[in-house]
Amino acid sequence: MDDSQRLRYSRHLLLNEFGEAAQEQLLASRALIIGAGGLGSAAALYLASAGVGHITIADGDHVDATNLQRQIAHTEARVGMKKAESAKIAMQQINSTVAVDALNTRLSSLSIESEISKADIVLTVATILKPVTPSTAPA
Repeated sequence: MDDSQRLRYSRHLLLNEFGEAAQEQLLASRALIIGAGGLGSAAALYLASAGVGHITIADGDHVDATNLQRQIAHTEARVGMKKAESAKIAMQQINSTVAVDALNTRLSSLSIESEISKADIVLTVATILKPVTPSTAPA
């Protein structure tokens, strides 16, 4: 961890239960967020702020003005933009050191397994998420 990171995360480092080793673990971690709506946009901002090193966010929907009151990663200026791309912009504005991949699509049963395998933690906060079981996965 360099000096700028020590300064940025100094409040985390003061916590006896957390400390520098835990912050370094966060910086090296990968999160997958499925859904960039109400819960997903809030989670994305908090994970980026906390210093999760790499975040992939997947959502195939567009930012809509009727959702701005609860989807806090999005803005009036980004109405019509893909939600994943809008959330990427918001995360990088909060923490420019976080690596963000925006997947502007709804994950299929094949792609979701690939993305999950890359992640240390997965947040499934999509409005509609069809469960994938071995019996329903394509052969």
